[in-house]
Amino acid sequence: MKRPSPDTIKVLAALSRQYPALLEWLDSWYRHELEQLPNLGSENVARSQGRCQVLKEVSDLIEKSPEYAAQSTP
Repeated sequence: MKRPSPDTIKVLAALSRQYPALLEWLDSWYRHELEQLPNLGSENVARSQGRCQVLKEVSDLIEKSPEYAAQSTP
């Protein structure tokens, strides 16, 4: 994953505090995609696995961004 700038981390931290419903929605989308993996045909598995990975990384980044922003603030 491309590392976000400190300014982007601060924006994500504000987003996670002001709009927690967004993080809940991303997490539910991730769980839905993960639950669908065993039921997919072989041609769609790699795409769905990639989608799951991206959703998880974005969710984790948004969830942990307040902590990251606090660490980068002098």
